[in-house]
Amino acid sequence: MRQKAVLALLGLVLAACEPGGGLGAGDANADLAEACSRASGAQRIDACTAMIDLPETSAFNRAGYLVFRGEEHRAMDDPTAALRDFDAAIRLDETHIRAYLGRGEILLESGQLDAARPMFERIVQQDQSGRAALGLARIEWSHGEGAAALTHLQAALERDAGLAEAHALRARIRKSGGDLEGARADFSAAIAANGALAAARAGRCRLNLEANQNLDQARDDGEAAVLADARNVEAQICLGVLRLRAREPEAALSAFAAALAVEPGNPEALFGHGVARMRTGDRAGARDMNRARDFSSHVGQRFEQLGVGTW
Repeated sequence: MRQKAVLALLGLVLAACEPGGGLGAGDANADLAEACSRASGAQRIDACTAMIDLPETSAFNRAGYLVFRGEEHRAMDDPTAALRDFDAAIRLDETHIRAYLGRGEILLESGQLDAARPMFERIVQQDQSGRAALGLARIEWSHGEGAAALTHLQAALERDAGLAEAHALRARIRKSGGDLEGARADFSAAIAANGALAAARAGRCRLNLEANQNLDQARDDGEAAVLADARNVEAQICLGVLRLRAREPEAALSAFAAALAVEPGNPEALFGHGVARMRTGDRAGARDMNRARDFSSHVGQRFEQLGVGTW
């Protein structure tokens, strides 16, 4: 189907070159280039492919179109195709910042930290979006280097004060260090910048839940987080606990089940699932609770601290 669309787009370009075609060749190419840079989904990929395949496209411009297509492949959850495009762009233009950023972020998300680091280090001083500094911060935090991560996050936010992911990560680092108000401020800044950022919504949900305050906001955050990303385990667990507290065991059961579908051995999700089953009259929920205690002996105490009786 996509191949047919590409051929149609190329047909538009060729037709424009014919006498009476109505558009000049440059106009047709401009339309395709515009769609490649601004459209979304299959339309963008098809337009970029058409521009990449045109013989008259320069190597420099071809690299740019490859990056646009790679970014769209990534947005459509096809990291393999995206990585292939970013690699091809770098071969054509070794200075293309967005190609290195895209490649680095894919490597980072796949857990290839050592391979991702040089991508960000190469362009961190040139990246005015702050994404390269954010990438380095994520690597340092993954290695347990909170101070180094904070330094990179400061650099990222100096370049882009509205970088939601940087605020969300700094919130988690601040929370881990006991700075709860700083964490709250950063989670809120992240949400103000991007209300659909599941990590920020889930983080603030959990922060409020553990502090036993702003529970209405916590529930709103939990619901927004799972709407944005149903596989966010932290959000599903937070929402499940809040539903248990609100005496909604069936809804809580659904949230904990969603968390377990992603992480079957998560002790909080398993324990909450068991409590919810018990409260719906399913006594077999006790087995879930006991299995959760095998994973984490203090899980029942954590639920008591979160305001959920485990009887």
